[in-house]
Amino acid sequence: MGPAWRRHERKWMDNRYVYPVVSRRSRGVSIGINLNPDKGCNFHCIYCQVDRTVPPEVREVDLGVLSSELDAALSAERDGSLYARPPLDILLPGERGVRDIAFSGNGEPTTYPRFEEAVRIAAAARLRFGLDSARLVLLTNAVYLDKPGVRSALRLLDENNGEIWAKLDAGTEPYFGG
Repeated sequence: MGPAWRRHERKWMDNRYVYPVVSRRSRGVSIGINLNPDKGCNFHCIYCQVDRTVPPEVREVDLGVLSSELDAALSAERDGSLYARPPLDILLPGERGVRDIAFSGNGEPTTYPRFEEAVRIAAAARLRFGLDSARLVLLTNAVYLDKPGVRSALRLLDENNGEIWAKLDAGTEPYFGG
């Protein structure tokens, strides 16, 4: 099962924004939402896996399309067709099921100006599909968590079994531990 836990391609079918992955952190299926198809980010991490030398295919987020793609991914999980192709085909029946809907992708999700609307779409889908135990997760570098628009989105996230997975970086081990 090793390689599938390391592959987090942000591509599924012909989707622009929504992609399922086998998540090590979630111990199962994570449905990713990419709010930065333009590859925009406010950090320049040396370990980033996003290839910013290749121009993005999509620059804008269409929330209507995002909502449809999310419903399609959740429907494919529900009917089992999600597990017909790699990398999700390696999951045994007991390992299947959506563990979270995660705002991640090709940049910092909280830089997206309509972040709260995107959280609202994910929260509604979570309820519509009866994913009571699934979390809404924000993977973030935490820079914009104090912005008013982001804070209201975080309240909505919290109301929907949300978690924030914040990045913690330091230039050296002593600085990190100090």
